Amino acid sequence: MARLLGRVYNGDELTFTPAERNTITFVNNRLYKHKVLRVNYTTYDLRRSQDSLNPRPHADFMVLSHEEDEHGNTDHPYWYGRIIGIFHVLVHHSGPMSQSKEPKPMQFLWVRWFGRDMSIRTGWKVKRLHRIGFLESGDVSAFGFLDPVLLIRGVHLIPAFHYGRTMALLPPSIVRNTSEQDEDWVYYYVNM
Repeated sequence: MARLLGRVYNGDELTFTPAERNTITFVNNRLYKHKVLRVNYTTYDLRRSQDSLNPRPHADFMVLSHEEDEHGNTDHPYWYGRIIGIFHVLVHHSGPMSQSKEPKPMQFLWVRWFGRDMSIRTGWKVKRLHRIGFLESGDVSAFGFLDPVLLIRGVHLIPAFHYGRTMALLPPSIVRNTSEQDEDWVYYYVNM
């Protein structure tokens, strides 16, 4: 709804009333699932490159963070997530706020979000990789939908083997690969 209304994503999920949400319909009630998402990005030496992301072997990504401290500074510039599904739909928006009568194609990602471990200092100054872990499934921010345009690129995460695996963050679910046996790594390190 926010994208249809031209509202810029600022990191917060906007809420809409049921009446506002009912003005959106999927043409022919169809949702199309894709296997691969390609993300173009600029490398450190100013060349063009491309990442191929998909929900199985290479699903982790980074987006710009929208968090600021009390002084307006960004503590860490990125948020991290894992792609669960890649979709597109043909959307028809009706009602008083509609900007077009024509159906509009929309791409979106279904994602599971990571949160940063704030219990340790990380970064270049302390010579320690940033440590992240999945948000607990009960957290309202644990899952979400994201415009693929917001992805910066894929990210390489290294499981923190020392902390092991857990089932506490998410009960058995379709969002995991079957090879993970309903367990998540407690923490991952973000490879820089």
